Amino acid sequence: MPRISPWLFRKANRHSPNVAALLPACRDLPSAINELRWLKEHVNGTAHLAKGSLLARLCKKRGQGYPLQYILGSQPFGPLDIKCRSGVLIPRPETEAYTYHLADLIKSGSLKIGGSKHDLSVVDFCTGTGCIPLLLYALLYQKFDHLNVLGVDISTQAIKLARGNIDHNTRLGNLPDLQLNHGLDIMQEDIFHDEVIEKLKGRNWDVMVSNPPYISRRAWNHGGGQVGYSVRKYEPSLALVPRDDVPIPVNWNHEDIFYARLLKIARHLKPRAILLEIGDKEQARRVISQFLQNNPSANSEVQVWRDWPDLASAGDKDCLLEIPMQDGSSRAIPIQGDGNIRSIFIKLGA
Repeated sequence: MPRISPWLFRKANRHSPNVAALLPACRDLPSAINELRWLKEHVNGTAHLAKGSLLARLCKKRGQGYPLQYILGSQPFGPLDIKCRSGVLIPRPETEAYTYHLADLIKSGSLKIGGSKHDLSVVDFCTGTGCIPLLLYALLYQKFDHLNVLGVDISTQAIKLARGNIDHNTRLGNLPDLQLNHGLDIMQEDIFHDEVIEKLKGRNWDVMVSNPPYISRRAWNHGGGQVGYSVRKYEPSLALVPRDDVPIPVNWNHEDIFYARLLKIARHLKPRAILLEIGDKEQARRVISQFLQNNPSANSEVQVWRDWPDLASAGDKDCLLEIPMQDGSSRAIPIQGDGNIRSIFIKLGA
């Protein structure tokens, strides 16, 4: 990361010492000024007597890389206000973008999923704050007569926060009060234990979503690529790096083991569509290759989505991802949207 020029620090200090304190994290003056405004609003909403000294401390803490969402305690996510706490992964705008795009595809009917009586069931694994299932519920509850959305996570802290986010957004009016034929719930389970399959496979699941841990040990320990300093220092490794106590399946990398497990779960739950966040192009290649080798059905459709899947791609972006196959051939998978490669979308044949 390039150093900030002394000239920019002097310019920030003319606004206020707090803006200058925020500059190392914000990297530019407009962002620092904007974050100072949010921090002032946050401090003014507290009962702290010495608001000026509290603001200065928070600006210094933020300037050292501590995530703004943990300081403010929340992150906007579509129409929702998602509470954030240290120990649970912060929702990202890219996750919000593909969740919206998935909801739009479902509402348009182009996926041809959901029962004949307008029923829909969605399960989200590694749910964290609950941002994905809550947003899907908020966007879809008016479309379906029967809607069931479930989030699953191993972390007690995440489960508590996700359930709290349901209550919080219901109180704010961002989520409707649960109706008789609708369900929105959070369940604590380890997806590497077969109990989760036993509990879920008796129900029909139309859509399976997951933003699992997918960062390699090397990237976590040394940085670079997907992982910035602030993320490695302050956000939970449990939500980002696969555990060391899970055996690595044959022909899979350690950072990909959640995808191996999720695809196995999908074979039991038989969803009609799967959406998986991934880290980069090479991980997309590896996961799609494994899926195609083990699910050779010609009825399955696979797409790669960029950060903003509903936007037109910039002219310099690849529109196809070549997937090498074991027999030496390759298969071209379409890429849509703009930004970095972010997720894999699979529509399974009947």
